[in-house]
Amino acid sequence: MYLAVKEIKHNKLRYGLIIFTIFLVSYLIFFLTGLAFGLANNNRSSIDNWDADNIVISQYANNNLASSEIQKDSLPKISGSKSDYAYLGQMMGVASRKNEPKANISVFGIQFNQFLKPKLVQGRMPQKVNEVVIDNGLDATKLGQKIKINNATQEYKVVGLTTGNKYTTAPVVYLQLADYQTLRYGPDNPTEKINAVVLKNPAKIKKDKQLATLTMDKVINNIPGYGPEVKTFTLMIGALFVIIAFIVGIFMYILTIEKTAVYGVLRAQGVSSGTLVKSLIWESSLLGLLGIGLGIIADVATALSLPSAVPFLNNVFLVVGFSVILLLMIILGSLFSIFKILRVDPLDAIGGV
Repeated sequence: MYLAVKEIKHNKLRYGLIIFTIFLVSYLIFFLTGLAFGLANNNRSSIDNWDADNIVISQYANNNLASSEIQKDSLPKISGSKSDYAYLGQMMGVASRKNEPKANISVFGIQFNQFLKPKLVQGRMPQKVNEVVIDNGLDATKLGQKIKINNATQEYKVVGLTTGNKYTTAPVVYLQLADYQTLRYGPDNPTEKINAVVLKNPAKIKKDKQLATLTMDKVINNIPGYGPEVKTFTLMIGALFVIIAFIVGIFMYILTIEKTAVYGVLRAQGVSSGTLVKSLIWESSLLGLLGIGLGIIADVATALSLPSAVPFLNNVFLVVGFSVILLLMIILGSLFSIFKILRVDPLDAIGGV
């Protein structure tokens, strides 16, 4: 480590450029990770909050919750406590409010005495017809406000606010199941249709050819656009890890070539190859720690300064995990120079015959 510190102090500009390069790449990785995690969270947070195990939808819905339609009174027997299963209606919609622009929303029809009900940050649960709870991700929403959904003539009164409940990146509006059915099918077409039954262990539903039982992960992965979005960000972030290994490897190899004479003198003085290799690893580790540390600081500053409309969300475990992987890739990249160090001949390096 002593040799590594001395070398970095002696060539501040060169090593400063390496640190700056690592900082830029690490910041880009953390920024993309924050965007990816934020977008993924906005797609699925309402489902995650259920803490459920399985969901039953129509066999013909192609594993898509929005495409499912089930006649409630035709459902087979559900075993288990009534507290372990819940009925769900779901549709996309547009909310209209006085003096506010229209906004896309996701509508959930639920029974507020079941576990699908959201946690409130303000207000109360609906108790009367046409009362709703809304995620505060819908800008300018406040208690007592009246909203309209799609082309419905009736207005809905906001009696409760929740947070962190989004589906397909749209804030969720929670209606009573009966209000949802009236909204979707019209007041002149009374029906008991739902989209799904959500199950918690140990609740089970009797097998039926018309129904499909899916895990929550499978439902989430079939949210429109969710899978391709996650794969795209994963590919970009993975490519950046490989790129940083090559960048650091090239930098360190060039510096090793330039220091061939120095290594030759050290070898002539009896410094072992193992000591020189350790010095190289310490150099790359220190450079990596400095660059990654600056990247984390910039990432935190970005998270604090971005507007709430940007779906950016840091995950501590991802940041720590990616930092460790990034540091390992930097060290791995520097190891390309080991072969050059091991082949240094003291006489050749200092111009001997």
